[in-house]
Amino acid sequence: MGQTETRRGKGRLRFLQLVILLAVLGLVGFGFSKYVLAPPSTATAPQYVGQLKLASFVEGEEAMSQINKLHGTSISLENAFIAEYQPPYGGEHLMVWVGEAGSEQAADDLINRMVESINRGGAAFTSPRQVKVAGHDVWQVDGTGGQFYFYKSQQPGDRVVWLSIEGKGGAALLERAVKAF
Repeated sequence: MGQTETRRGKGRLRFLQLVILLAVLGLVGFGFSKYVLAPPSTATAPQYVGQLKLASFVEGEEAMSQINKLHGTSISLENAFIAEYQPPYGGEHLMVWVGEAGSEQAADDLINRMVESINRGGAAFTSPRQVKVAGHDVWQVDGTGGQFYFYKSQQPGDRVVWLSIEGKGGAALLERAVKAF
């Protein structure tokens, strides 16, 4: 083997080492920015809705169980999550219950059953009426302890969302929440 071939071999080895080093540094940098610098996130709930920060999050079987307990019946859902948002120093409060019905038709059916049930009476909520919020059709109901809204999410369309808002500035927070969920 001549000196030229030896130099080429060493040059290729150094190039390969440089590529590996850059790849490792890139992966370390990506991991650091994703898991150390960025706040932890859930796949289904944003970390913030306006100035409110995600304070608690429950998903899957536990969330479906809590939703069924609230309704006093078993609701057929594929998945669910419950998210609570609070400001750093008190004030507004947002609770979000999201059920994934499995299809847009199942979500429509669930919304219709909720409206019919509230109209029949005997529930904690009364007077369902539709309002437009951020271009979405949203049902608003009366109840104690806050403002209550529910609707079928536009994306993905199989989600049914229920919002409970406490505190001042409800309209602005409602618009942000509808856009987020």
